[in-house]
Formats: sequence, structure tokens, C-alpha cells
Amino acid sequence: MTFGGATVASAQQSAVSVSVDASPEDPVVGETTTFNVTVTNQEGSNSIADVSSIMLRTNQEHYERVEDVGSLAPGGSLTVKMTTTFEQAGQKNLKAHVSAKRASGGNLRAIYSPVTVDVQELDINGGLSTASNGSDETTVTFTNYGNVELSNIEITATADDSVRDNRDVFDVDPDEETSVTFDTGEYDTDIINFSATYTVRGEQYETTRTATRDQQVTGEIRLTSIDVAASGSTVSIDGEAANIGGTDVESVLISIPTTDGITPAGGSGEYFVGSVDASEFSTFELTASVERDTVPIRVAYIADNDRVTKTQTVDVSSLAVLNARRRQHRIFDIRSSTGSGALAVDSQIGRFDSSRIVRRPKHQFHKIPDKP
Repeated sequence: MTFGGATVASAQQSAVSVSVDASPEDPVVGETTTFNVTVTNQEGSNSIADVSSIMLRTNQEHYERVEDVGSLAPGGSLTVKMTTTFEQAGQKNLKAHVSAKRASGGNLRAIYSPVTVDVQELDINGGLSTASNGSDETTVTFTNYGNVELSNIEITATADDSVRDNRDVFDVDPDEETSVTFDTGEYDTDIINFSATYTVRGEQYETTRTATRDQQVTGEIRLTSIDVAASGSTVSIDGEAANIGGTDVESVLISIPTTDGITPAGGSGEYFVGSVDASEFSTFELTASVERDTVPIRVAYIADNDRVTKTQTVDVSSLAVLNARRRQHRIFDIRSSTGSGALAVDSQIGRFDSSRIVRRPKHQFHKIPDKP
């Protein structure tokens, strides 16, 4: 078959062979695709081959053409790099079309080798994700979810409508990601807005992400399950020192300070708890002489390397009411068997047991007879 004055043959029908590969094989619309066309003069050939041109084409379109390529001795080869772009998506069935003839004379021959590329629609898609992990730092990850390289990337942190920091990162290829870390511990808000601007083929794009910092709550000791009891003016207070925070606390010391109407009972006026892990508790017991309705309890500990001292007040007024009722119940009447009166005795003064009262019968009077 002849084509434009040249005999057309496949690469397998001629002493001159042609091979071609494309990179990438699935280019994006507008992306440069490189075709490496290799022309070989077979070992068994008995003449030099003159390669006049190489053309990259389909049956309808011509994409690239190289003239005066060169001569090949038997067994020799050469590779020509050709580039092109595609403006529409879809499968492209191309041919590397080589025109060659013998240097000693002969007809020009057209040798071709097919190559197929699958052109993709352009997908521009950059995204952000964040992670704080309860620390003072927030890691921001920029991911290229599209199919084209993203460049000139800048990530900015904004809080309360004020730019706090920004970072420049390297270009990111499709299906790749890159991460940067921001020191957000000093931000006076838990809501931080991150934005990333990037460039694709001269056009700028932006993506945003709002992050909420997952901060750990500092350890805090609170006295719970408090129980009070009294024996006279001595009050015993026991309960639990609970850590209601998210970090461990150390050197927990619980004590009753000496103040008006309160005197700690010797060594029982303070209690060393030690360490309390996050969301755990430890018991304590305190004793003091109390002559008032409330007892202040001082709680001291170390949390996140800071020393904390605070006071928690315990209401003991119910003990005074209870003691008053007990005194009232201990008052009773002791009545003599003659019914002549009653004696009221307070248990604070003393207590009489009526069983110990000896009841004596009334005196019997006898008439003494007259003397004769």
C-alpha cells in the first residue's frame, strides 16, 4: 500500500522497526505527554537506512513532526523524544509514523507503530485535615486528592479573625500529602481556622478547615463523699480526694487550719494523700475540735508543674442540732414514790437510775395505851 508516494508497512514488515511508549499513559487534559519513538535498522539489513521524518498522529490529526532524523547502519538505532498535549478527555489512538528508505536508493517507506493514551478530565482538589491529640500543637495535613500537581502552597492559621501564623510547603503531587505543625497552645480560643492557598497552571485556589483543639483538662482535686461525725466537741471528717481533671496530680495534702472556733486534733489535723491519677480518688480522714457550724479544709497539690492551694468548706451545723436533740432526750423526770415532786436531771450534769431509788413504806403509827 502507498501513502503520499511512500509504501506503507508495519514495523514487522520492514528491515526498519519502530517502537513507541508514552509517559504518562493517562495524562490529564492540558498535561504534557512525552512519546519516546525508537527507530532500529535490523541486524540482517544489508544497507544503511535514511530516516527522513517521524510523525505523531491519529488518522484525523497530526500532533508532532520531526524532519531529517538521520541515518542508521545495520544494527543501529536512535530514539526521538516528542511531546504534545491534549485538550479533550478520552482515549487517543496514535501512531508513531516513520518515513525511511535505503541510502543506496529505493522507494520511501512509511513504517508505523501504534500507541494509546487515556486522557483524563482535569481534577483540582486540595484538602486539609487537622490533629491536636490534646497537646499544645496542632498538625495540619495538606492532601492532593486531584490528578494534577499543586504548587506554591501556603497554609495559614487564623483565630478570632486574626492571622496567627503561616507556613509554606513544597509542591504536592497527586495522591500525595505534606504536614506542618502549628504551636497553638498560646491561642486564646479553642476554635482555629486553617486555610491553604495553592496554584494550578497559573490559577490560584483555596481550601479551608476549622479545627477545635482537644485540650486536656488540668488535674484538679475536689473533696467528695464527705462524712462527718462528732463526739462531744470533737469532729471527724472523712471522704474522698477525687481528681476531676484529665492529668495526674502530685503531693496532695489535706488539712484543717487553726482558726477561730477550730483546733486541729494533733497529728490528725492533716492528711497526706500523695499522687492521684486522672479520674481517680484517694480517701482521707481529719479530726478537729470544732465550736462553729462550718469547717474550712485546705487542699494543696501540684498539677502540671503548678502548685495549687484552695479551700473547701464543710457544713457541720447538723451535728449541733443532733447533739441538742440528744441532750433533750436524755432529760427525764424522776418522781418519788410519794408523788410529792419531780426532779429533772440533764445528762450533761448527771444521770439517775430510778431502779436504784429505794422505796420505803409509810410509817405505821400505833396508839400507845394509857397507863393504869
